[in-house]
Amino acid sequence: MKFRISREAFTNELGKLQGVVSQRSTLAILSNTLLEVEGDRLKLDATDLDISVSTSCACEVEQSGKVTLQAKGLYDIVNNLEDEFVTIQVEDNYWARLDAGSVSCRIVGTHPDDFPQILDTSDIKMYPIATDVLLDMIDKTLFSVSTDDARPNITGAFFQFTENNSLLMVSTDGHRLSKIETKPENFDASSVPEALKKGIIVPRKGLVELKRNVSSKDQELSFGVKQNNIIFKQGPMSLSIRLIDGGFPDLEKVMPKDSESKAFIAKDAFVSALKFVSLFSSPKTNNVRLTLGVLDEDGETIRPELELYATDPDRGEGRKIVPVQYSGPTVKAGYNYKYIQDVLGVLDGDEVSLEIIDTLSPTLIRDVAMEEAIYIVMPMRV
Repeated sequence: MKFRISREAFTNELGKLQGVVSQRSTLAILSNTLLEVEGDRLKLDATDLDISVSTSCACEVEQSGKVTLQAKGLYDIVNNLEDEFVTIQVEDNYWARLDAGSVSCRIVGTHPDDFPQILDTSDIKMYPIATDVLLDMIDKTLFSVSTDDARPNITGAFFQFTENNSLLMVSTDGHRLSKIETKPENFDASSVPEALKKGIIVPRKGLVELKRNVSSKDQELSFGVKQNNIIFKQGPMSLSIRLIDGGFPDLEKVMPKDSESKAFIAKDAFVSALKFVSLFSSPKTNNVRLTLGVLDEDGETIRPELELYATDPDRGEGRKIVPVQYSGPTVKAGYNYKYIQDVLGVLDGDEVSLEIIDTLSPTLIRDVAMEEAIYIVMPMRV
C-alpha cells in the first residue's frame, strides 16, 4: 500500500475522526482508524462501536491496500508537517513509513482485519434536510439533554416525523425541556420508516459529533434509518449513530396548557437582569425568584413588571425590576437561574414570552419570533 496526498486534505479528514476514536477503551483497535486506498481515493473509518464515521478524499495511489493506524497520533503528526504533500507506504509488518519533505518517520500499524465491521449504509433510503435547519434543531435542544446515565432514555434527543408531516426534536433532563418542530422541504413523507414515525432517541455524543462534522456551508445533507442506527451523510462523510433503546417521556403529560400569566419581555433586558441578580444567588442552589406583576404599596395595584430577586447569607441580596407587557395576576416562583440562562442563550429573537403558573407548575418560555420552539423550566423551592 502506497499513496501520496495533500497534507491539508489529509488533516481535514483525520480531524473528522477525532471525536469518535476511543482513547480509554479496553479494545486498543478502537483508537485506530482504518485507511484504505483504491483507485484515486483514500477512505478513512473510525468507530467506538456506538458511533462510526466514514469519510474520503482524493489522493495519488501507487499501490492499493488497507491498514489501521493510531488516529490521534497520525492526526498530530500530519497536522504538524510543513510540506504540502505526504507520502505513506505500508510495510509487510503493517508499520507505515511517512515522508514529507525533510521529515521521515515510521508509525506502528495493525492488520486491517482486526478493525470492527462498519455498518454498510449504501442501500438505505435517505431523506434530505437543510443543514442549517438540522443544526438549529440540535443547538436548541442539546443543552437540555440529560447526562444522568441512570436514566439512559433521556441521555439523547427524541427525533420524530409527526402526523403533521413535520420533524420534531425534544430533549429533557428532568428539570427542563426543549422542543422544536420544523417542516422540511422536498421530503418524501410516503416512505418514512416506521421507527421514525414512532420516534427515535439519538444519543448526546452522536448529536455532538454531527454538529462537529457537518459543515453549515454545505446545504446538501441527508439522513436515513437502518436497523437501530440513524445515518447522516454530507459529501463524502457518513456518520452512523446507534440509537438509545427505551421510551421517551410522554410529552402530553409534561406540556402545560397556556395560562393567563403570560408576559412579553425584551430578551436582552431579561438576560442582563438575570446576570446581575445571579451574583447574589446561593452557589449551592443557584436559586433566583421571579415575580410577574409586582404589587404596588397599596397591596392592590399590579404593575406590569418582572422582579428578579436572589439572596444568600454569605453574599447579601439583590433585586432588579424589568418592564414587561403583562396584565395577569401576581405570580412568583423560584428557579435555578442557569436553566433559564441556557434557554435565553439559544433564543434568536429580541422578545421572549414567559408563563409562570405557580410555584409548582412548569414554566413556559418561548421566542416570540419562533413559536415552533417551546422551552419548559421546572420551578424549585424559594
